[in-house]
Amino acid sequence: GGGATRKTAPDSDLTISHSEDKDNLSPKIEEFYEKMIRHSGPDPESINADKNRLRLRGRSDESGKIIPSSFRHPELDSGSIKIGKDSGSEAGMTGTKPNILQSKKWRAKSSSKAAFTLAEVLITLGIIGIVAAMTLPTLIVNHRKQVALTKIKHTYNILSNALERAKVDYDTEVNSWYIPTSGSQLEKSMFFVETYMLPYLQVLHYCKDEPTEPYCLIWYGDLNGAGKQTLGPRNSNFGTAFVLNNGAVVEVTVGALSAANEGDSLDETISRVKITFDIDGPQGYNKKGYDVFMIELGGAEGPNKKNNADRNKFLPYIYDTSKDCDYYVSKVNHGCNKDATYGGSMCLAYIVCNGWDFGDKYPW
Repeated sequence: GGGATRKTAPDSDLTISHSEDKDNLSPKIEEFYEKMIRHSGPDPESINADKNRLRLRGRSDESGKIIPSSFRHPELDSGSIKIGKDSGSEAGMTGTKPNILQSKKWRAKSSSKAAFTLAEVLITLGIIGIVAAMTLPTLIVNHRKQVALTKIKHTYNILSNALERAKVDYDTEVNSWYIPTSGSQLEKSMFFVETYMLPYLQVLHYCKDEPTEPYCLIWYGDLNGAGKQTLGPRNSNFGTAFVLNNGAVVEVTVGALSAANEGDSLDETISRVKITFDIDGPQGYNKKGYDVFMIELGGAEGPNKKNNADRNKFLPYIYDTSKDCDYYVSKVNHGCNKDATYGGSMCLAYIVCNGWDFGDKYPW
């Protein structure tokens, strides 16, 4: 009649009053309750059924007040359940799957935005290839220079240190060292090596007077690849050779060699000591200026100034402190220039002049 009506939910033995229980609902369930009223219409039976379903999602205290439970379906709290009067369900609820589908669509949409297209990938790879083609040759050359420079300096230091140790046992003035004035260049060279060098070096192999390949007979050319010469005891007019523990092959030639410059006189009593070394042994380029370099006692002063020269240290071949660095890369004989006659002999002089650096004009 005139009081509030009470209906029984068709799928539950629990009941809920449209009037008296409304105030006991929690605020979040109240929100869904209001949505049902707006969307499902005023049908009391439908309203009570929906309220009973909501009540079953929570739990009640001793007074019967509904308390939201942590075990409730998470979509009740998130608001993902949609209420509609055209849903076709008895309670007027549409269910939960539409939002799941929406979520999948959103993820697919997001993934499609984050991915690269095939065209973008190909363009990127093409740019990387162009940059690599432009930079790799320079990187390779710079790496080759650094490796070569390290080997050159290491071999030079080994030989210089051996000379310093020999000066301790003999005399600090190398000009006073005994060197035979008679005999072939090979015999003089063997005497110098066996007396003043081998005792102070770590040697893997000593060639002596045996020109055997691959280490005791190496063919090498000038800077431009021409003018083939041999490193090792080829015959009595050559020096002897040995292999250092760093892999470099060293030829030592002692005797009245040709003058550095045309017209210079020679003194048979002063034997010139020239050293040619290949930092890679029989491997590598086997070219002066690339892996074959030359030093001598006193540099240019050794053969030219005779006893007045400072021959107490190894210096680059024809090294002259009065010359600027550009002189060594000019087209003079033995210059570190591909167009020079006997080109490449002065390449180490240019490196040392530049402070142990290849500089900007090195003819790689």
